Amino acid sequence: MAVQVAGSINVDLIQTVEALPRPGETVLAHRSVRLPGGKGANQAVAAARAGAATHMIGATGSDEAGQWMRERLAAEGIGTQGIATLAGEPTGTACIAVDRTGENQIIVSPGANAGLMPARVRPFGHDTRVLLAQLEVPAATVHAFLAAPAAQGTVRILNAAPALPEASSLFGLTDVLIVNQHELALYLGLPDAPANVEAALAARRLIACPDQVVIVTLGAQGAVAVRAGSHCHAPALPVVPVDTIGAGDCFAGALAARIDAGESVEEALPFANAAAAFCTQGQGAIPAIPHRPAVEEALKNAPDRGKPR
Repeated sequence: MAVQVAGSINVDLIQTVEALPRPGETVLAHRSVRLPGGKGANQAVAAARAGAATHMIGATGSDEAGQWMRERLAAEGIGTQGIATLAGEPTGTACIAVDRTGENQIIVSPGANAGLMPARVRPFGHDTRVLLAQLEVPAATVHAFLAAPAAQGTVRILNAAPALPEASSLFGLTDVLIVNQHELALYLGLPDAPANVEAALAARRLIACPDQVVIVTLGAQGAVAVRAGSHCHAPALPVVPVDTIGAGDCFAGALAARIDAGESVEEALPFANAAAAFCTQGQGAIPAIPHRPAVEEALKNAPDRGKPR
C-alpha cells in the first residue's frame, strides 16, 4: 500500500534567537541555516520514515532551491513524479525565527506552491491506501485532491493547517481531520484555545459525516481522537522541546503511515505522538523527523506512556 501527500514544498530559512522579536524590534540571531521544509514535504518525509511507501504531489520553481528540494525528497525514497516544475516561479520559502524555549514565528512566501492547480493533483496508482493534504496550497487544489475518485477503502486525511476559515468546506470530504487547539478555536469561533482533553471534545462540532474522526493535538497533553459517540486520548511522551517546527507535520505523516499499515486511528495515536515528540528534539522540521525504529524503541521503553485511554 502507499501514502500520497499533496501539499507544499518549501526551503526553510531558520534563525535561532534568544527571544522572538516584538513589533518594530530588531534582534540578532545566534545561528542561521537553510533546511528542507514545507508542510507537504515534511509530512511526506514523516510518512516515509515511519515505514510507508510515499509519493509526493506538489510544485517547485525551476530554480536551484527547487532542484535541491526534489533531490532531498528523492533521497528519502519518496516518489517525486508528481512534483511539477513551474518555470518562472520561485520555490516556496519559509522564514522562521526560533527562540530559546523552542517557540517560533514563521512567515511563508508560497512561490510555486500557489501555482499548484487542481488539474495537477489527481491521485495516481492503484496501491494508495491514504491521501494526506494540508492548507499551504490553494484550497481548490486540496478539494480536487480529496474529491478525486480513489480505490475503495482509501482513507482521506486533512491537516487543516494553517487555519483558514474557508477550509471548513473541505471537512466533509475527509475521513480524518487533524487540528491543533489553536486551529480548533478558529474553526469553532472560540475566544480561547482549548487547553485540555475535556475542552478539546468541542471538536465533535466539526464532524461533518458519519464515521469521521477529528483529532486535536494538544502539545504536552498528547492528542485526542473524537468520534460522534466516543473519544480516545493518547498522552504525550514527556520531553523538553528544543524546536517545535514541524512537530504537527510529523504527527500527521506518522499517523498516515500507521493507518496505511492497517491500524485504526486510535491504534495509530501513540506512534504519531511519539514521533512528534522526537521531532521537537532537533532543529528544523525534516532533519528532526525520526525513523520508525527509534519511535518503536521509545514506546517500548515507556510502556505506561502514550497508550490510548
